[in-house]
Amino acid sequence: MAAATPRQYRRPYRFLSHTADVGLRIRGETLEALFANAARALTATMVDRRRLRGTLTRDITVEAPDREALLVAWLNHLLYLYDVEGFLGRDFIITHLTPERLQARALGDIYDPQRHIAKTAVKAATYHHLDITRVPGGWQATVILDL
Repeated sequence: MAAATPRQYRRPYRFLSHTADVGLRIRGETLEALFANAARALTATMVDRRRLRGTLTRDITVEAPDREALLVAWLNHLLYLYDVEGFLGRDFIITHLTPERLQARALGDIYDPQRHIAKTAVKAATYHHLDITRVPGGWQATVILDL
């Protein structure tokens, strides 16, 4: 298992300006950390992550034809869990990652409006400006979320 929190980056994700949607620039020392940080960024877009408990677990497997499509499929599967169950992940452990397949464990909570502060409703992760590249010290991705 890879470490999910990169040591090198102070903020493993940041929000980008975009006209109608939310853009994310995500970093990670490894691809596993990049995918975990992308999931954290998605959750942080939707709610205040600090109020989430890690009491529930979801084991997730996602497949796609390439690494970029896998990132979109991963984020959209997390949105599916939220839409169907109200599940929001707080911590993410990537247990297996290839360019076409991801297996992970998400630890999180069911959304409770009494306890969680809602932020932005996200419809989907998109392919618009999607990019995953190797950078000094690790990996970087750009993802646009449709609101």
